[in-house]
Amino acid sequence: MALNTAYLSSNRGIIKVLQIICGLAISVLFCGGWTKMGCFGWGQIGYSTTINSVITIINVVFFFLNFLDAKFWRLERVYGAICTVLYLIAAALMVWFLIVETNDYRAPTVIGTVLLFVQFMLFLWDVKILQGEAWN
Repeated sequence: MALNTAYLSSNRGIIKVLQIICGLAISVLFCGGWTKMGCFGWGQIGYSTTINSVITIINVVFFFLNFLDAKFWRLERVYGAICTVLYLIAAALMVWFLIVETNDYRAPTVIGTVLLFVQFMLFLWDVKILQGEAWN
């Protein structure tokens, strides 16, 4: 396997780096110790942080596989579509949690919820790029 250094400057490489950075930021914001239940203990926050943590780890693996020029675009397309739906659900649950459940608009929860929507959009963009590659 050869190193694919062009991946780092491609749209997909930049998206993957942004997904990893946003995933780490979400983990820091939601798991920063501001809840008594911990980051994996409460319903909506637990779902969001669990999904985010698992997906961030898988993103790091895919980043290195793509950097090593491994071709997994079919798997990544399915993975991206699933992650898009999961992040949309997580963001909707957090909006519901903020508005209905707690009515508490602290900065970590609001910024984390916005980053969940950013992740949704990044995965949607990645799936769109992968869909275009499928036809080439």
